[in-house]
Amino acid sequence: MRLPLFAVFALALPLAAQEELSFASRFRIQFAGAGGELEHRTDNSLLDGETDAGLFRFQFEGISRRGFGGGLRFEGIGSDDDLFADAGFNASEARSSSLYLHFTYRATARRFTMPVRFGLWLNGYVLEDRVLGDEVTYGSIGPYLELAPEFRLVDRRRLTWSLYGELGAGVAGTGIDVDNDSNDYYSSTISYGVELGTRLRTGPFELGIAYVLRGQAMDESDPENGLVVLGYDSQFRGLLISASVLF
Repeated sequence: MRLPLFAVFALALPLAAQEELSFASRFRIQFAGAGGELEHRTDNSLLDGETDAGLFRFQFEGISRRGFGGGLRFEGIGSDDDLFADAGFNASEARSSSLYLHFTYRATARRFTMPVRFGLWLNGYVLEDRVLGDEVTYGSIGPYLELAPEFRLVDRRRLTWSLYGELGAGVAGTGIDVDNDSNDYYSSTISYGVELGTRLRTGPFELGIAYVLRGQAMDESDPENGLVVLGYDSQFRGLLISASVLF
């Protein structure tokens, strides 16, 4: 019986290695860009608007053979300067930059993986009046949790095709700086993200296309000398194209 058992084991090794090569890469480096729209709504104000915007992303993640690791993701979003034009305000634009530093645990099963990420979200959101040059800057920091399930429809040695999603949410404390105002304002912000798409991988290279949503909602600030900064809701929605190297 020893020879047949050894033969079965020897045959199984290439199959196991093939499955590992198909999806379980330990490192991912990704660049991505998206075109879409940014919408900004101010609570109890007519300062509302929507315009074209773009997103840029850089991401790095490393995971050990046991599924533990971590990484970072930087995203920048910028809108056109006609954000509030329909409401009759000066030419204005919104800019957002965020850094997500996280730990990762990757759960795996046949044809299925799900990285679970938890870490620190840092964000700067700026509204700029392009005529007056005045800015309102919202700086936020807080914990953020993300789940990223992926199911492989095609799972071969040199080719994989998958459907994936990324669902995340967090809370943050926010400090607000208003040009020509010496008060220090503080509030809290909820952040969230959704990404739904597909990926095609051949060898170490992977291309993806997805719907992406990034949003944040801030409460009205605490009063300072009788003044407050109004709360807002901001969303970017777009079509994301990504290119990754996996190894």
